[in-house]
Formats: sequence, C-alpha cells, structure tokens
Amino acid sequence: MLEKEIKILEINKEEIVKKLIDLWAVETFTWFIHDIYYDFVEWDCNKMEENKRLFRVRQKWEIHLYTIKRKRNKECDWWEDWLKVADEWENIITDVDSFKKVLEKYGMTQTREKKKHRTSYRLNEIEFDIDEYDSIPPLLEIEAKTKKEIKEYIKILNLENHIQKDFWSRKLFEYYGLEYSYL
Repeated sequence: MLEKEIKILEINKEEIVKKLIDLWAVETFTWFIHDIYYDFVEWDCNKMEENKRLFRVRQKWEIHLYTIKRKRNKECDWWEDWLKVADEWENIITDVDSFKKVLEKYGMTQTREKKKHRTSYRLNEIEFDIDEYDSIPPLLEIEAKTKKEIKEYIKILNLENHIQKDFWSRKLFEYYGLEYSYL
C-alpha cells in the first residue's frame, strides 16, 4: 500500500477532536502504542535505515503487527513534495515472542523503541491520528490516498498556519531537541 501523510505539529487536541466529531469522523482507536524497530546492524551501521527502509513490530492494544516501510525519494515523487510518501506492508502477528526470535535468528537486532498515546479517527477513507509523546506537544497525522484530500482537510480543520512536516518519528524527536532512544 502507498502511504501518503503529513504531520501537523503543536495542535490543540481538544479543538481538533471537536472538529472531527462535528464532521462525523468515527473514533477508531485510543490507547498506547509501543513500537520496536529492527535492523541489520553491522559495524555501527543500520542497513535498512541507510536504504530508507524500516522494520517495526508494533503493539496496538492487544493487536501485534509487523510493518515494513520503504520511503520514496523526493526526486521520484516531486508532485508529493511536502508529504511523507512510503510503500508500507503491514501484517498481524499471532505469536510475538516467536516472531522476535525468528528476526534475531536471521540477523536482525532491536535498534530503538518508542511509546506514544494515539487517538485515531476515520472519515471518508482518511485517517486522522492524534499522537502524544512525552515532552512533545500533540500532533496530528493526516493520511489519505491523495495530496488533494490531505490539503482539503488541512483547510477544513483550519491548520494551514500550523507547522507541517513530512518526516518520520526520528526527525520529530530531533526537531524538538530530544534524543531518539536507540538501544
């Protein structure tokens, strides 16, 4: 699946929730998310990260997922210049401990982890995720199939003047001057 999203920083969570509910968005999730990232680590070098890829095991409530992402190059996707665009494959894991052992057996190592509180809404096939980390103001991720849809909801939610970033969570932590927890 092709993932297109933007992070809108330093939002007023209560205001955004009210607007989403007024638009008839449906709350689909609210709980903590725990992510553990894996990579092939050799000589202080993360092979997947260097190649703009990531492998993540995520606990989302009682569901466990593994995700593989490949970030698209801006040069290839110039028409999506201000969005984070990535190919994403995600599947459910039924036995997390066995899955982790398989990853380690094939040479992958846990490289970092993060926890956040997420509240998710869905409206017309568009995902709105409000993420809250320790020491970072709340942010909104809008994920849609097209750039046009994302821009439309930025305008509807009156977020045109908010800081908009296309980066992954590591860059988010750097933006706020926080250490990203590499293991």
